[in-house]
Amino acid sequence: MTSTPSRIAYLDNLRILVTCLVVLHHIAITYGAPGSWYFYDTPVGGIGVILLTVFIALNASFFMGIFFLLAGYFTPRSYDRKGPFRFLWNRLLRLGLPLAAYSFLLSPLIRALLTARVWTPGAAFWPTYWAQIRDVGFSPGPLWFVTALLIFSGVYAVVRFAASILRREHGERSIPLTNRQIIAFGLLIGLAIFLVRIVYPSGREWFVFQLGDFPQYIALFIAGVFAYRRDWFSKLTRKQGRQWSRAILGLAIALGVIGGLGGAFDGDPSEFAGGFTWQSFVASLWWSMQGLAIIVALLVGFRERLNRQGQLAKELARDAYGVYIFHAPVVVTFSLLFLSTDLSPALKLPLVAISGLAICFIIAAALRRLPLAKGVL
Repeated sequence: MTSTPSRIAYLDNLRILVTCLVVLHHIAITYGAPGSWYFYDTPVGGIGVILLTVFIALNASFFMGIFFLLAGYFTPRSYDRKGPFRFLWNRLLRLGLPLAAYSFLLSPLIRALLTARVWTPGAAFWPTYWAQIRDVGFSPGPLWFVTALLIFSGVYAVVRFAASILRREHGERSIPLTNRQIIAFGLLIGLAIFLVRIVYPSGREWFVFQLGDFPQYIALFIAGVFAYRRDWFSKLTRKQGRQWSRAILGLAIALGVIGGLGGAFDGDPSEFAGGFTWQSFVASLWWSMQGLAIIVALLVGFRERLNRQGQLAKELARDAYGVYIFHAPVVVTFSLLFLSTDLSPALKLPLVAISGLAICFIIAAALRRLPLAKGVL
């Protein structure tokens, strides 16, 4: 396998898109879509809530999974270049420091701001802030992803180190993936999701993780590792991209049919979230297959059509990690700024989305240039 360049344009461009989707996902929840977030404003009415719910469902099926896939893809190269101890130190620096800063500084700041402005109006800000730090403890919010990635990286390093001692590391082989293999992989993930969600329905947390989603995340991280070794991304064909693009539409239509038959539109979609129900079984399979369909279509589409970058795209790609880390306080702040206005929620949503995304990238770009941020952001 030829050496992988330090930056891969289409994967960088894909990371920009998915990072923006993370921000938009949380803004959609703020204005009426189902999900867990710091702050909820008045929801958009009527068809708006339905559209936001569809966006959330489609987005949730793939957007965090693709982060784990790309993280797995770049992990072997980093380990190969640095060795086990430098690799782990780099992971602790790049993942651990932002995680600690967010959990013990930024997350309490967000909750203190909301307490003073919304939950307990008039509460003194700084005493509330220090109380949040003292009483809540570890609170990573959306950086649960960074927490999980830190754990995954540690497990990977241990496995690689043990394999090197046992002299069982495998060589690299370039093997294309077939659609049958992708389908089988997706069905196995869906089955695992269903089994886990019997105990941990979607939305229920253990520690800081929603375990009902983790079969996909673990499987895609591992798939990313193999994709790097076996050159899977470049071997996906244009035909496969077209086929999986059509599957996205078919599965999206199937979601509406399944929701109607299962009573999701009658006001109680809880049976789709977990438990030993046919709705949960079908929803788990759908979630997995829709996620894989979107991921394959995006990988092929970006590789074929968006495999180059101008200076702006390069800057945005470098700032994407910072945007992920700092987007929560920015989104909450802009949501609060528009809270007391007479604007309708349908107008607030795009205003918060546009201004919030712009400010997120500006802040991330500024912080990345600080001397202390070198090697972290």
